[in-house]
Amino acid sequence: MTHWLLLAGAYAWLGFTAGYYFRKWLEGSLLPRYRAEAQGGPAEAQGGGAAHPAPAPPSQGDEPVDEVDEDDRVLGVLPRREMRRRNALHRVTATFVFHPDGRLFVQQRAPTKDVYPGLFDPCVGGTVTSGEAYAANAAREVAEELGIDGAPLYFLFGHRFRDAVTNSIIRVFACVHGGAVRLQEAEVAGGEWRAPGELERLIAAGRVCPDSVAAWRLYLERFGREKNFARDAVPGLEPIGRTGR
Repeated sequence: MTHWLLLAGAYAWLGFTAGYYFRKWLEGSLLPRYRAEAQGGPAEAQGGGAAHPAPAPPSQGDEPVDEVDEDDRVLGVLPRREMRRRNALHRVTATFVFHPDGRLFVQQRAPTKDVYPGLFDPCVGGTVTSGEAYAANAAREVAEELGIDGAPLYFLFGHRFRDAVTNSIIRVFACVHGGAVRLQEAEVAGGEWRAPGELERLIAAGRVCPDSVAAWRLYLERFGREKNFARDAVPGLEPIGRTGR
């Protein structure tokens, strides 16, 4: 009887010890992998080693921007915040968005914008990133800021602008859109379709971005103050692409 009791005790001790170390092995090896996979990611990167979180996307201030000379030749690449700090010459697009009835969309810039925060703007503006074409930037910015995809995009003219806060070679574009507008909240505080006369009153009150005022004056010189862009100008223009990302 004593022999069987000793044997049962030995088996119990062995079972307990084996179970204890097996549980420790699970906690240190398989369970972390299972938990990580259940949360949507592997516990280790392929090829061994600890997994690292994906890097966060660069902030707008880190965007690479080409510094250019007066002939639009690239001199170097700067982070956007450094370009602003130095007020370096760079590339910009400005796109008028016209309604078929002759009005144009005037947005109010978000208070967080690095240039002209809170002012009204009759253009969708964009800082051209390094290596990006002017037309591609204009098409992308209209889609991102106003949610307009697939509208024919027209090149109008180029001009040079500089003041205390921005220094740019600008290419001006236009498109026609009569549908809904979806504002990008991070960039645009609000906006509405306005007749040219309403825009002029905002300009007179000093509430419009100076670079866009210059572009608007050039537009009026070239296309006429009383003309409807969709009706009178578009038939003589060839689209260079369409808005969209």
